[in-house]
Amino acid sequence: MQHSEELSKIADALQELETEYEKRTWTQYTTGFDFGVATAFENYVSLLKNKEHWLVIRQILEKNRDPLLAREAKILENHFKPFHQSESISRLSVEIQNLSTKLSSVLNSFRYTVNGREMTSPDIANILSTNPDRNLRKTAFLSRNQISRPLVEAGFLNLVKLRKQLASEMGAATFVEYSLKEQELDPDMFSSWQGELSHILPLMQKTRAEIAGRYTGEQAVMPWDEAFIASSIAPELNAPVNMSDFLKPVGALFQKFGFDISAMNITYDVFPRKNKSEWGYNFTIQNGIDSRILANVKDRFSEFGVLLHETGHAVHSFTVNPDEIILNMGISGIVSEGIANLFGSFRVREEFYSPFFTENTETARQHFSELNRWTRASQLYALGRIFFDQKLYTTDLETLDDINNLFWENRQSLFGEEPYADQPVWANTIHYTTHPIYLHNYLLGDLTCDMLEEVFLRRESVSAITQKPEAFGRFITDEVMKPSGRYPFPELFRRISGGELSLSFLTRKIRDTLM
Repeated sequence: MQHSEELSKIADALQELETEYEKRTWTQYTTGFDFGVATAFENYVSLLKNKEHWLVIRQILEKNRDPLLAREAKILENHFKPFHQSESISRLSVEIQNLSTKLSSVLNSFRYTVNGREMTSPDIANILSTNPDRNLRKTAFLSRNQISRPLVEAGFLNLVKLRKQLASEMGAATFVEYSLKEQELDPDMFSSWQGELSHILPLMQKTRAEIAGRYTGEQAVMPWDEAFIASSIAPELNAPVNMSDFLKPVGALFQKFGFDISAMNITYDVFPRKNKSEWGYNFTIQNGIDSRILANVKDRFSEFGVLLHETGHAVHSFTVNPDEIILNMGISGIVSEGIANLFGSFRVREEFYSPFFTENTETARQHFSELNRWTRASQLYALGRIFFDQKLYTTDLETLDDINNLFWENRQSLFGEEPYADQPVWANTIHYTTHPIYLHNYLLGDLTCDMLEEVFLRRESVSAITQKPEAFGRFITDEVMKPSGRYPFPELFRRISGGELSLSFLTRKIRDTLM
């Protein structure tokens, strides 16, 4: 009991400081102004440096036999450990966080220009999805590489080097290994992925070429064709909607599964403005108490995807027990992104889109069914970003050209594709700066969604989760969201599915859809 109370006191103190840090980060991302992010982080670090707290955690890990208490101590150990190895490691951790915050401001305030006109991310997305002029789409897409040099000049390469140094001083072979262990994942889990990709890649490329030929007249799919092909398959994606009333359809979908978002304290900041981050985010200020969503939408149906995804994050944060502070710190990014992806996927499911297309529901159904084939055929192209992210930390890099060359080499190695321009588009993906070795969570989140749906259909003997929506809501609440911090993700996956976490689960789904 004494150990439990001691951990609870540590957790309460951590949560208070983390809440302050999250509030200031939210303000920075939504306004572009820094009201003390670095100071809030330094206060948080001061607690992590507390030697008495570290001693309590170590004693519990060494002596306690209670599995739950040991799990809590292990989660806290992962947070405290870097600050109790050496002064150098402690200093590196702070330096990395401060530089990451600085670079995120560079990214968040940057605006791209297309043919001399400054544009928001929704403006560029609109060109990419609707404009039949392939050259204009190319120009719009490549405008995103305008941030590469400013980001590198502001210190991106130094950030990568600092992370490599941190991993080395922590005793890891690479920053990739260090990060995956921190996420309670096997560092070797990706070793077979390129081989698995090679087996299904011909089928993916054949399907993509066939579909692309129908809509662009070209079988080669360029990055600036992806969104245009998707919206050509399903024009409903570009249907105009009244986004000032977005909360009504979003709330109605979650209500079908038993989640009343009107009873949750969720703040939405969804329209573009100067200096505001152009990415979608959910800031969990405090589980069960305060969740805030940042997005950038205008007036197209497709934009509901980000709202559903981020609301999925928020619902997850209100579903866990807010008193289990430490366990909530141990929730895997795969679970988090998986739940968010699950709800985001309803954008193209009839349960969500039918009220928008009441006069042409059957046509929309046919279009979104074909869109599913395109999405599946493109799904493993996510490996490009995942492996590029990892190779940043296993390759010697000194210049922007080194990074660009790495990007092209990675693309050629995985997909056999040649460079599409003089310079690639990569730096606009904020994860490389703020959330390194994280992008796999989205793909494995998709895999988790497929697994959850498959398990539920088998258990309930139904053909669609929407036949028993409230039962499905209880299923993901009781078996995924509530216990999500109690187990490392591979164990949670095994408990639910009865099988091991493997990319082959996803490749099977892709093959079944495309054959």
